[in-house]
Amino acid sequence: MTNIIKKEHPELLKKTRTYLVGHMQYVSGRDWRDYVTERFNKIGITVFNPYEKPFVKDVEEGQAIRKELLDMMEKGYYGEVVKRMKTVRAYDLNLVDRSDFIVAHLVPEVASWGSAEEIVTAVRMKKPIFVSMEGGKAKTPLWMMAMFPHKYIYDSVEEIVDMIEAIDSGDKEIDSDRWRLLKPEYR
Repeated sequence: MTNIIKKEHPELLKKTRTYLVGHMQYVSGRDWRDYVTERFNKIGITVFNPYEKPFVKDVEEGQAIRKELLDMMEKGYYGEVVKRMKTVRAYDLNLVDRSDFIVAHLVPEVASWGSAEEIVTAVRMKKPIFVSMEGGKAKTPLWMMAMFPHKYIYDSVEEIVDMIEAIDSGDKEIDSDRWRLLKPEYR
């Protein structure tokens, strides 16, 4: 079966889209996202990075904005924080909706509430989810082990990128009904 995919569908994931889920508030998530973006762009995968939102009318979520929001929290301006974060949440969940698959990198000891909701949303949509767990797969929170097949939890972001590249080339067969790829002419 692998050879059939490889012959009939080289560049299987070209023009697909992925959203990069992970820490932003308590742990920087830029380096791993930059690495994934660079590698995936080479094979024609569009990467949705929450640090660089793709919308025409966009919402900012960088370090300066985050500091401003935290200052508002300290001053008790909760209503303004709620208003701004509802927009961020809506935009980020929309990117989960638009993605063909999800790539996440998690630090299990650090809470990441946005990441949790994005993963739950993707699980409910039965999207393919590839999760890298800081410290290795054995560090995966027990609850997450019940959320989706454990074969999609990896020891590193590099392992995920290698797997996606193998799927794209046809060297690794798609082995899940979670993939709902459009024909290339419809992407």
